[in-house]
Amino acid sequence: MKINLPDHWSDFIKTFIKKHKEEIVYDGVRVFRTEEEIQERYDTHEFEKFLPEYIPVADDSGGQVAVISKNNKEIKVYLSSYGVLQKEDLEIVDRDLIHWMQRKFPFERERKIISPLEIEKREKENILWNEKISSFPGIIEFLEEPVRIEGLALPENYASAEYIYYFQDGYHYNSVENTILTDITPGSFKPDWIVLASNYFADPFFIDLNEAEHNFPVYFAYHGQGKWESLKVSESLRTFQKILHEIQSLRFDKAGLIHYFDENIDLENLLWKEVYENIKDEEEGNPEQIETYESIGPEVNLYITDIGPNKMKVIALLKKEFGLSGTEALELSKEPKILFRTGYSKWLEYDRKQLEDLGASVKWEALD
Repeated sequence: MKINLPDHWSDFIKTFIKKHKEEIVYDGVRVFRTEEEIQERYDTHEFEKFLPEYIPVADDSGGQVAVISKNNKEIKVYLSSYGVLQKEDLEIVDRDLIHWMQRKFPFERERKIISPLEIEKREKENILWNEKISSFPGIIEFLEEPVRIEGLALPENYASAEYIYYFQDGYHYNSVENTILTDITPGSFKPDWIVLASNYFADPFFIDLNEAEHNFPVYFAYHGQGKWESLKVSESLRTFQKILHEIQSLRFDKAGLIHYFDENIDLENLLWKEVYENIKDEEEGNPEQIETYESIGPEVNLYITDIGPNKMKVIALLKKEFGLSGTEALELSKEPKILFRTGYSKWLEYDRKQLEDLGASVKWEALD
């Protein structure tokens, strides 16, 4: 039976193919790149017979397989085994494919739950970070006048000054594993680095707060390399913003953009060299558009603020969602604010509606 792949898989695979050229990534993970590859495994392992509502998207070269729902509104990634394709045995491995890729495709279930104390701690950290950057008008100006350039590995997603700390997720801390990531040792992300923007691959553009007297040179690093190696891409925030404006003004003039790079950009720099190659590889005219920040909405936390009158149904949902015992789910339901899901607002509409249909009250909180 021919399968129809959901839209979020198409968005994910475009990003994956740009990021990864090799067939096997991270020592054994095979991501299926085409509809034909997925169809072949779907047929070979008889998904239509044993797990007809799901589609295989990757495996670990050892029998475990990651699957997603055929339902376009359901974006979670589940873990199963080729030998035991049963719906009741599925385990959630990540909230969505893009986030799973950013975590390097782990094949184990994440069961961490953020406590109200940790939520409060992050809110306080965000206030402190906002106070830090508010004393530097150049940083605020850069964030309030974002220049988003699609398809060239340049900034597409920008932090907001109001929620600056939450934008550091994946660089300063890991919200999934609830761990701090910064360190002063070589190869670590440094405590004084602040990520102001990222490209489509979650590669960060950042500054060092200690370099205010130098007008904040801008640095770049490749995400998912095992260690952080900072690469200076501009002598100052203002200069970087000026370059982005000039690139944006020539975005669909390929010859003009190539000429601008030839005359003005250091093509020995690894990032600018990659951008230059991306420009040369594009077809003439308007490059293919992929779903980005503007179309999928900001990344948000979806909280339950009141479980409502149908308490047992919501408790059952919490039990299933977080892999809790009945007692644990009951205790969690008593919290005044429960983090139910993190993701892009467009993709969380299904969860919001599901909770509200059960009578629960929910609240969005933007991460950037």
